[in-house]
Amino acid sequence: MTFFTLGVGDQILIYTQESKNRVRHKALFYAVEALTTNRNQSCCVQRPYVRNVLDYFLELGESRDKKEAEEVDINYIQQWEKLHDSCVGMKKAEDLVVCYLAGPEPKNDFEELISLGVHPKNIWTFENDKNTFKSALQQYSHSEFPQPKIIKGNIEHFFKDTPKKFDLVYIDACGAIASEKKCLRIIASLCKYHRLSSLGVIITNFAYPDLSKPTEEDEYSKLIAAYLFFKAHPNTSINEDKMLESDSFKLFEQEIRKDLDKHYGELITASIIDISSLAIPIQRFVNSGNAKTLYNNVDDEFKQIENNSLYNFLSFTSKINNSKINSLIREFSGIENFPIDIHKCFKSVHDFKKGKVELQPEVSDLLRMVDKELDIHQFLDRPNKGLFLDLIVNQFAYPLHYNSEAIKRYEYIAKETNMFLDIIVLDECRYIYEWLPTIYQISNAIKNKSWQYIFRFALDGLVKHRLKYNNEYFFQGSVISQTVAGFENKIISERKFIE
Repeated sequence: MTFFTLGVGDQILIYTQESKNRVRHKALFYAVEALTTNRNQSCCVQRPYVRNVLDYFLELGESRDKKEAEEVDINYIQQWEKLHDSCVGMKKAEDLVVCYLAGPEPKNDFEELISLGVHPKNIWTFENDKNTFKSALQQYSHSEFPQPKIIKGNIEHFFKDTPKKFDLVYIDACGAIASEKKCLRIIASLCKYHRLSSLGVIITNFAYPDLSKPTEEDEYSKLIAAYLFFKAHPNTSINEDKMLESDSFKLFEQEIRKDLDKHYGELITASIIDISSLAIPIQRFVNSGNAKTLYNNVDDEFKQIENNSLYNFLSFTSKINNSKINSLIREFSGIENFPIDIHKCFKSVHDFKKGKVELQPEVSDLLRMVDKELDIHQFLDRPNKGLFLDLIVNQFAYPLHYNSEAIKRYEYIAKETNMFLDIIVLDECRYIYEWLPTIYQISNAIKNKSWQYIFRFALDGLVKHRLKYNNEYFFQGSVISQTVAGFENKIISERKFIE
């Protein structure tokens, strides 16, 4: 399901392609439906999930799990469901606010959107190039309405300066990932300045790189291999003197080169979901005053962080002179860098979780209580101090979590260039984080089994979306095994090729 606006020179030609029109319609139709009629299915944790978990335990034979579940007060579930309703809400197509990059022909996407019921006054387009902006305006006569709002200027500056939120954002790269187009940075800026509504959809369209250019294939191969290697091997030490020459990395890179097309698509998806759910939130938290309410500043000493593939990627690639890697990393902070960079932010939160920094008294008391004083029933995973610390961080950091099952990915050919389109549904999951009280109140909340179990049952639903794709922060917290029907880990579907 795809929609797009290709490069300036190719615009008119490509839009006459039947496959392009078909793929644009599929993408917009899917996105609008996900945000409206299928809205309750698009959130990471659906409204009935907590009741389904409770029913599962209540239907077990005599066991400690069943006994604990019987202590849940049903009124607490009703309160959580009301919270879920308020966070997810309902929207019709005419309620959606949409933005996209205009190109010289903004009419194509605009007409598709209004045909799907989006109100024309809720559609914004952006164009930074002066000549392309003039071409976009010329598509409309002075008297022709409806038409989109065509903004002359940089979309990232708009995100930074204007408190406008969008339900659907389409970013057409007009080029490859980690290129001079800096389209990943646009996504990071969108998340950084909190301009995507929850629920929201991001659609991206990246071109396959021109591998005929000198060094291009080698640089992309190393970028993709380094990024995906630590996803597959999160515990690999980055302290080896000759990591690039290690057998394990060499073999992995060889596999990448054999099917560079497929793995390039995997890099696109992985980087987008990492930016929205991990990279921007962790930088937002550490660079805010909220961090200081939990712990004091840490030093700059970098050590290996276990089970954190993005941190390991950043540490490992700091030793590699590769323009594509450098370009990708620079984009992970959005427009205008955070005062404390992403590398140090990971180290800071890691040390906070490990108790390697001076903690505020309330945090120390909570850790001691969770680890030593409370008899917390385990279900599947026993809640540890890291679980609650991760969630406290997320309460302030406002991640946009991805719904793995709702992600759609396509590949198609525009003229002679392979294009990679991703449709990613993002959810703040505030129905989980707002259920969590402040650090000063958590100790009492944990002792209330109805509150605690409903919280953990809801959290199980979110964990199931992340376990295969983010082995970094934030949290572990399954209460039901992934082998139980109806509670499996959620999977991102394979990319489909559209003829």
